Amino acid sequence: MLHDGVIVRVFRRKGQRKLLFGLIIYFMRDNCLPMMHSIIMSSPEFLAARDLNSRAERPAAVSIPVNTGNPVLDANLYDLSRRFCGTHDPDTVLQMLSTVMNAAASELGEHELEIMNTSLDELFVADKMFHPYRNVRKITCFGSARIKPEEASYRLAVDFARLAAEHGYMIITGGGPGIMQAANEGAGREKSFGLNITLPFEQHPNPVVEGSDKMMNFYYFFTRKLNLLKQTHALVAFPGGFGTMDEIFETVTLMQTGKCSIFPVVLLDPPGETFWARWVRFANKELLADKLISPEDMSLLYVSKSAEDAYNYIARFYSRFHSYYFDGKKVQLRMNTAAPQETLEWISKDFADILPENDVKQQLGDSSDPEPLLAHMPHISFTFKPGAYARLKELIDVVNDF
Repeated sequence: MLHDGVIVRVFRRKGQRKLLFGLIIYFMRDNCLPMMHSIIMSSPEFLAARDLNSRAERPAAVSIPVNTGNPVLDANLYDLSRRFCGTHDPDTVLQMLSTVMNAAASELGEHELEIMNTSLDELFVADKMFHPYRNVRKITCFGSARIKPEEASYRLAVDFARLAAEHGYMIITGGGPGIMQAANEGAGREKSFGLNITLPFEQHPNPVVEGSDKMMNFYYFFTRKLNLLKQTHALVAFPGGFGTMDEIFETVTLMQTGKCSIFPVVLLDPPGETFWARWVRFANKELLADKLISPEDMSLLYVSKSAEDAYNYIARFYSRFHSYYFDGKKVQLRMNTAAPQETLEWISKDFADILPENDVKQQLGDSSDPEPLLAHMPHISFTFKPGAYARLKELIDVVNDF
């Protein structure tokens, strides 16, 4: 049983109590709020759970506490985790509670605890906002907040987002002006998310998403950026400044290192303009030529000149391919439709450099799939060379195009 007042008496400092109550409310809200109905697309009916870390196993370097070393407190946390875990794994809840209590009992300053508290709250609120739409594919659009409605990039963003929304996608933006407002305008309020950042200048929610139940203000850039990537299935970048550069470089780095699931990344220039073409030339001349990146890394990016071409590139990526997950050393590719035998033979031959066991095979379902609702789908499996994620992207392209 929970001993009333024990946890609060153990931690008397204001910041410590605030962090504790924040975490307790996190689980009670999640357990008590009524379930919200999903918006389901006709195809696919169910999408794989997305995680910034696409590897299934937890790195050995990560150490998550299961206790605080205080027997009375540990007993209370154990009881709390079992009573208020809802449908979640109680051991995961216990680890989270123990982490918070260890932080609260430490010599960390109030500022550090405030960062933890605000971060947890922003992650929770964002997940609750996106949860009803978890089975709808989404596209994140990046670009400058300073681009005006009369500029070609603005009009292109409107056209692209409108086209994507007409085909069932929802659009995620940073919620501000410029390209962000253009993409939200194209998609319309009902198919738009706005992840705004609180700044003392320049950025306020644009009129399309302001007041929407799909708009939220973030205090921290890192929690905002996490959700811009975590929740999306494709990314389209329009011309932009340091922020856009940061978002593109980070996205490609996360894919290149296997910390983010692979998805299409489109660099979209208006006809007659060369913003991204010049950026790619820089990458080829300064990064690739000096062997700071590998040739296949550039396959993670696609330069486009029209809304139609950009959309078609994204749609093609999900034409046969659905999603993937790791099963030990093996990659399991889920397919919307089974691939012909010629595809498997081509993969075995053309991607031998990332297939150490040369064990490519296809089966019509996999009962061990971590997503039971996707277990019936055709699966292509093979042992994967660690780190070859750009080549994995090229392999997925072959599966779709063959």
